[in-house]
Amino acid sequence: MKNEILLVCSLVLLHSLFPAPLYAQPNISSPKNFYIAKEVIPPVLNIDAGSVFFSDEGENNAIDANEKCYIRFQVKNSGAGDAMGCYARITAIGTTDGINYLDHKLGIIPSGQTVPVTIPIESGLGTKNGKVDFSIQIEEAQGFGTEAIQLAINTRQFEPPMLMVVDYSISGTSSSAKIEKRIPFDLQVLLQNTRYGKAENVNIKVTVPSGVTLLDDNLRSISFNEVNGGETKSIEYPLIAMVNYDKETIPVVVDVMEKYGKYAESRTITLSLNQNFTNTKIVVDEQKEERKEIAIGYLHSSVDKEIPVSRYINDKTFAVIVANENYQNASSVPYAINDGSVFKEYCEKALGIPARNIHYVPNATLNNIQGEVNWLENVLKSYEGQAKAIFYYAGHGVPDESSKDSYLLPVDGIGSNVKTGYKLQTLYASLGSLPSRSITVFIDACFSGANRDGEMLVPSLRGVVIKAKEADPTGNMVVFSAAQGNETAMPLISESHGLFTYYLLKKLQETGGDVSYQELSDYISQNVRQQSSILGKMQSPTVIPSSIVGENWKSWNISR
Repeated sequence: MKNEILLVCSLVLLHSLFPAPLYAQPNISSPKNFYIAKEVIPPVLNIDAGSVFFSDEGENNAIDANEKCYIRFQVKNSGAGDAMGCYARITAIGTTDGINYLDHKLGIIPSGQTVPVTIPIESGLGTKNGKVDFSIQIEEAQGFGTEAIQLAINTRQFEPPMLMVVDYSISGTSSSAKIEKRIPFDLQVLLQNTRYGKAENVNIKVTVPSGVTLLDDNLRSISFNEVNGGETKSIEYPLIAMVNYDKETIPVVVDVMEKYGKYAESRTITLSLNQNFTNTKIVVDEQKEERKEIAIGYLHSSVDKEIPVSRYINDKTFAVIVANENYQNASSVPYAINDGSVFKEYCEKALGIPARNIHYVPNATLNNIQGEVNWLENVLKSYEGQAKAIFYYAGHGVPDESSKDSYLLPVDGIGSNVKTGYKLQTLYASLGSLPSRSITVFIDACFSGANRDGEMLVPSLRGVVIKAKEADPTGNMVVFSAAQGNETAMPLISESHGLFTYYLLKKLQETGGDVSYQELSDYISQNVRQQSSILGKMQSPTVIPSSIVGENWKSWNISR
């Protein structure tokens, strides 16, 4: 008995010094099985390669800057034992700037079960263009983990949006043709994302001055979840100026905000009482554009867009463009500003005139007009007959009731006092007396005493138009005039231009500026006559060359 006890003690001591292997149960001959080691049954873990899936908010299969993404897959335990203390470990190499991710705790994966795994990935504004190679594997506490799987995903840097109010239009809800107190009108605003980046959480707030009412309070603040690159949003604000509104202008503030607070431009649209409506309401179709140059949206004419670019550089051609729309002592001239600003673009692009050679003056005073004519005189003198000059005018013209002479009316002029105007014959004499290759004058105005809408500009005429005398061009000059002496130079409301200017621009657009004066004259004359007859009031453009020019003007080319 003593020997048996001694043997058992020895075996216990040996086992404590030399434990049994992990997977083998000790073969101890003992009637009482005094010690039995527990068996460990291993799990078998695998990532199902077919279940690996990448998803992103932008749905373009790339990690865009400032985006939440996910890598999803399934892990299956096909072994007989449970997997203990499991983690999904993720590492990344490559363009990892701005990319954030975390390991994912899975815990126990029981035998025979499949577990879905979702690993979130977030990107910041510092994300760059490139590619990230992710390595993903499952680790298990007992060492029964998986092999790593590889996943390559493209990354894209942040592209900011830029929200802008690119255009606006005003239209009436009654028979009135202009903004008047107590009569509702609509202000249509065209918002556009002018860059490629998506604008999110967009909010537009409109503020009108006291005495002007927004008739639909729900429009005071409106929101869009997103505005994609190039996309436009049209908003119509019904407004009314109350009888107690005591200012001449109506500033409408359109505040534009987006997610980041720095990729939007607000705009103040300044309207005027008695301002003529610019257009009927336009339905703007939203378009999803392919990635190409974003064309800025317009509510105006087709000639305002797609302006051709000349292959010639006319660095010895100089232009003065006067566009008088908002008069201090007379009614406004519908679309004159649009006429002048778009003609300036045609001079620079279609006619190849350098920008420094073009002086554009909107709402010119008498001093402005005199100063610009003086500038042209000095230029022609300095070039000693080698320069060409263009003078364009859109605005009011007035007649002298006694002499029948024609005057350009500055915005600070008075229609009933021609002394406040600029005499047309003075313009011709000033420029025509100087040596030049050619001088071209475009006049989109009439001198009958009526404005573009047919209302009498000079109250004393009481509806009787005056047939103004035609001023005589001098020197190397030819004059394109919108209308004859007793006619009205009308607007083309559907195109937001003066009728004469629209067809002038249209021919330059169609020919890329490479057109003879004869062709230009024939086109303008025919189309203006036809369109004006449809509108119910005849307008007959004329071309008046100086006696020196004779018939030579017909072969002149406006861009060469």
